[in-house]
Formats: sequence, C-alpha cells, structure tokens
Amino acid sequence: MPTKIMVAVHNASPGAGTFALATNWVQRLEGRIVGVGVVDESTGVPASVLAGGAASRGNIVPPDTEALRAKAYKGVAHALRELEEHCRQAGISYSQVEKADGAEVEIALEAQRCDVVLLGRKADPDIDFGVPARTILTGILRHSPRPVVAVPHHLQEGEGILAAYDGSLQAARALQALVASGLTGLGPVTVVGVDSRSRETAEEHAGRAVDYLAFRNFQVDSHTLVSDKSVEQVILEEARARGVELIVMGAYGRSRLAEFFLGSTTTKVMDGASAPVFLFH
Repeated sequence: MPTKIMVAVHNASPGAGTFALATNWVQRLEGRIVGVGVVDESTGVPASVLAGGAASRGNIVPPDTEALRAKAYKGVAHALRELEEHCRQAGISYSQVEKADGAEVEIALEAQRCDVVLLGRKADPDIDFGVPARTILTGILRHSPRPVVAVPHHLQEGEGILAAYDGSLQAARALQALVASGLTGLGPVTVVGVDSRSRETAEEHAGRAVDYLAFRNFQVDSHTLVSDKSVEQVILEEARARGVELIVMGAYGRSRLAEFFLGSTTTKVMDGASAPVFLFH
C-alpha cells in the first residue's frame, strides 16, 4: 500500500534529517511526499514573553517583528526548496502547499490529505521565533487527524519497529494508526510489554497486539519483562539495544495499571531517542 507522507516545515523546525528520512521511507513504500510550509502567527514574539518570562515584564525590548517574520518566511521557503530537491534527486513524486499563519490548525487540516505527518523536533526553543518547536509539536499532536512522527535532530540509522504496548486505549489506537499509515512496510515489529509487578500482565497486553498484527500477516514478535524502572527508561533501553528504525507509542494517555503513556513519558522518550517516534493521540 503506497503511503502519502506530509513533511511539515515551520519556522522552528530543523529540516535535513527529516527530509532524508521522508525520501527514504517513500522510496521503500512507493509513496508520495507533500511539503507544507507554515510560518507561525506568533513569530516575532520572544519565547520568554510567550512563557511569561522577563521580557513580558518589560525588561527586554521586543525585536523587530516584521524583520523576524520576513526571516521566518525566507527560512521556510529555503527549506521547502531543499525538500523539493531531495525528492527530485530521489525520483519521488512531490507536491507542495504553502500556508501563512496558524501552524497547528493549517498542518492539521492539510494532514487530512495524507497518511502520516513527519515533523522535525528540537528540544531547545528558538529565541528569535517565539513558539518553540516542542510547543508546535504538542499542538499538532492534539489536533492532527493523522499520526505524527517526531524526528530527532540527530538521526541514526536503524532497522525494525518497536511498539511499546500496555493494553491502554492510547496504545491500541497508535497500533491501528501504524497499520493504517502503511509504515508497517518498513520492517518487522517487536511489541514490548512491561509491568512493574506481573509478567503475566505484560504478556497478556503484548499478546493482544501480536494477534492484531499477525492476523494481518505482518512479521511480529514480542518481548515482555517485569521492571521497576520508569517506562521511558525501559522503552529507550530496548530501542537502543535493538537499534530500531521507529518507536511507536500512544501519546498523552493514562493506563489503568500505571502511568504508562503520560505526556511527560512521551516527552522523555522523544528527548532521549535517536530513532523517530510515532505518536497518535
């Protein structure tokens, strides 16, 4: 099944690693790339103002808003040309949509045309451009009708997919979204189930995910363990040990047995992972 991938380019996001990943995936999945460029409406407002910092109390002179927005538009245009060139060299079908303001809303609307959204993530805020990439990523996650893949700034090659699964509604939705996106074509899936007290519970949860994927003829196995480590630590350790290409997890949810997919866990996995993280809320 061909996969249509949106690459969201905004004034706070890095580009090259995300572009290379998108073209690699589309080549393997025989899909198409849609580039969407958005300059956020808050560009020109210092990040400290948006966060209620010192600048909001009048201690820092606001920058030249128009100059910063012009710089942002120029940066987005340059990034889109770079993405188009990546696609041209790879012989990939490419189309482009340019938007002006309201990054979260515009990207979410355009996502309806696609199977998955790729978005570069960066932990540090962009002082010149107001809203940091993390804030935009969080907003898109909450509004997007399609799953979002958060791509790390420093991307390492990997193989296979790790699906963190605890039997929660968020985990189940993320797994179904993975299948619908077509990204299961990237390689075998390892379902990782973990519980702080019971291996039987971990195996029961993972077993449901394995059955779901195996019925659809995907190559899948499972790994279950009992651990008192934090969930994000387990996920990151397993991902590093296996050298996976993609980590799949639910976003901003809460399981019945443990705080498995909290926003803080999602954030910590994204910050610590060298592999892209597939999220669906």
